[in-house]
Amino acid sequence: MGDLSLDHVGFMLRDLDAGVERWRKLGFKLSRRSAQMGKVPGESEMAPWATSNHCAMFDRGYLELIGVTNPENFNPWTAFLDKFEGPHITALRCEVADRTYAALSGRIDHFDPPLQRLRNAPYGDGERPFKFRNIFSQDAHFPEGRYIIIEHQTPEVIWQEELMVQPNGAKSLIELIFCADPQSGLLDRLSRISGERSSEAEGRELLELGGGGQLSVIDAAGFAVRYPGAPEPLQPAVAAAVIGVESLEHLAAMLEENGVLFHRSDRASLWVGPEEANGAVIEFIETDG
Repeated sequence: MGDLSLDHVGFMLRDLDAGVERWRKLGFKLSRRSAQMGKVPGESEMAPWATSNHCAMFDRGYLELIGVTNPENFNPWTAFLDKFEGPHITALRCEVADRTYAALSGRIDHFDPPLQRLRNAPYGDGERPFKFRNIFSQDAHFPEGRYIIIEHQTPEVIWQEELMVQPNGAKSLIELIFCADPQSGLLDRLSRISGERSSEAEGRELLELGGGGQLSVIDAAGFAVRYPGAPEPLQPAVAAAVIGVESLEHLAAMLEENGVLFHRSDRASLWVGPEEANGAVIEFIETDG
């Protein structure tokens, strides 16, 4: 069993302001806007990118919303946005990046060695340095999106107590559901990345991460059964995120008040479609944590 856990999922949009409004209607409290920066072609130092982000932080895991705010700058996410707007980043958390990379390299190719990263992140009314080390997948080999395996060095900078009190009662990022053809090889890639074996569960292949959280793969027919009426997602890609909340009835009342279309399932959950949730289904289940 591996030690990886589900850290976050990154949604990418062209219009960040519109995306923020959609998630706020779902009852998410978001961190202040933070400009992204990193490597830029032709530059030796890190430089500002075209994009900024907001995050919805939970006790376990979070959602990241990335959007274009400075289009004159270099945009490392252009190829992803050209495909579709929605979730393109699957981030898993590790304890020690070097140790994880050594184990990962024995299971699967096409991941880069750990890279030290640092940026200033919103903290209270100011900013604080946010330090982390990332293991990145090589995009050409993973059509389902970008994988990031992250060693958090200053997790307290983004997991701020006041940000984790979500109006909709969200407590945890429980599962990411990928939609893919069974012959795509995606399930094998996820198994090799995570170090876990899958088992069949409610019409999908499910991997339980050793450190917490789940990844699963469902085909288009299974997706249509699970989320009737939702548009068929592009494949292979993350098609749904499952969020644990304190009370479904509290959430339902909030969604009704905000004019958000939602659906009840026979799994004792609520879900909203991609039009309401920035490009993928978000499903809510009641949980203790």
